[in-house]
Amino acid sequence: MKISRSLFSLFRGGLAVFLVACLFGLGIYPGNAHGRDMSSSTRNLELVKDIEQQAWQVAAEVVGTSREAQEQFVAELVDLYHKVKDNDLAIFCIPGGWGKKPLAANVEGRSWLVGIEAELNRLGYKYCEVDDVRTGNGLMEYLFEFKEQLTHYPSKAKELAAKIDFLTNNISDLKVIVTGQSNGAAFAGEVIRRLEDNPEVYSIQVGVPFWHRVFETSRSLVIDNNGVGADALAERDILTLLKANLLKIFVLNHVPSFTPIGWVISRAILVFGPYNFGFGLQAPGHEYMWEYPGVGPVIKSFLVQNFGVD
Repeated sequence: MKISRSLFSLFRGGLAVFLVACLFGLGIYPGNAHGRDMSSSTRNLELVKDIEQQAWQVAAEVVGTSREAQEQFVAELVDLYHKVKDNDLAIFCIPGGWGKKPLAANVEGRSWLVGIEAELNRLGYKYCEVDDVRTGNGLMEYLFEFKEQLTHYPSKAKELAAKIDFLTNNISDLKVIVTGQSNGAAFAGEVIRRLEDNPEVYSIQVGVPFWHRVFETSRSLVIDNNGVGADALAERDILTLLKANLLKIFVLNHVPSFTPIGWVISRAILVFGPYNFGFGLQAPGHEYMWEYPGVGPVIKSFLVQNFGVD
């Protein structure tokens, strides 16, 4: 009986110890989990603050002392960071012309963007696309873009290059492709010129017009022939351009005007206005569809060479 009572006491003591240990464990474990959550949240908050602080530093260097311009730059850069941060690669898409619509809105640009997407998917990359629409609405926006084109995009290319450099410095192993069409290709070249020493940045420049300078690095692809016919706009073939636009030149020459300023304004409206009026000047060979032998296969080879798995 004494043995049974001793065994019972021992069992009861062991059960008590077990229950106390369980309760103690329950008290400690949630506390640790909560501590880990708090620690993770704190680290994330510190990271966000650090990114914003760095963005402000870049803004001060790039856009000057205007508080409004700095705030806009920082907001754009922080949003861009959060969009890109979970990807292996970012594609910056730069439209041609005045740069008012996304590159994907153009049938040619969309054709080779789709081709690039398919190839990157095959190579196993997680990527995102960033539309760089560089011209807003209003006469001042057009005039500023025109000035930028004439002077090789000193302000706009500097800003985009700074944003891309910021991303590659703050997102581990991120690669960037800057791709553009026509005037957008020239803009992409000016961006890559400023990022020549950044090994994570590549460019695909399609159809740079002859009045722009062409800049390329060992990580650049410059396409000036679609493989079907010579690009008169890229090769400065003035005679071909004149022949292709004789009728439109005739129309422009006979539009009535009563003052020198009226002459300039009327011609500018017809040349640079909406293309659905049919007055946009034609450039034979200045068409770059993915299906053309000088476009799709060339871009695909470039991607495999630079982004393929060894």
